[in-house]
Amino acid sequence: MAAKKGAGEEKGGEGGKKGSSLMKIILLAVILGLLGGGGYFGYVKFVKGPSDAEAAKPQKQEKIICELEPFLVNLADVGGKRYLKVTLKLEVNNPLVPAEVTTRGFEVRDSILMLLSGKEYNDIASSGGKITLKREIISQLNRILKQGQIREVYFTDFIVQ
Repeated sequence: MAAKKGAGEEKGGEGGKKGSSLMKIILLAVILGLLGGGGYFGYVKFVKGPSDAEAAKPQKQEKIICELEPFLVNLADVGGKRYLKVTLKLEVNNPLVPAEVTTRGFEVRDSILMLLSGKEYNDIASSGGKITLKREIISQLNRILKQGQIREVYFTDFIVQ
């Protein structure tokens, strides 16, 4: 009986060794997986350049600005004693627009002059009036231009006297 008991202990001992070596292999596989994942993350985050998807993202576009000569007009007030001097910069959506504004400058200036000279002091005195004037200028110029559109109008000088 003692021999049977000893043989059973040996099997149990071998089963314990097999179980502990299986646990060592699993633990080793998990550790290697974590190290590999951490190494890959470090490589992607710090060593590798931007991916194709990141490179394809549009970069911030620089504004394309077209500057116009100052405008000096009499306002449509009673008595015609007030005048407006304004200098504009136009933000456009296409690099071809500044050349078009230069070549078609007479049309651009005419449309802006007609618009400005039709205004009264009360139309442009408030900030709301200036914003409305900007919208009207954008609308007027976008009807004329063929190569692109005006995104925004900036007043760099605005003097009413």
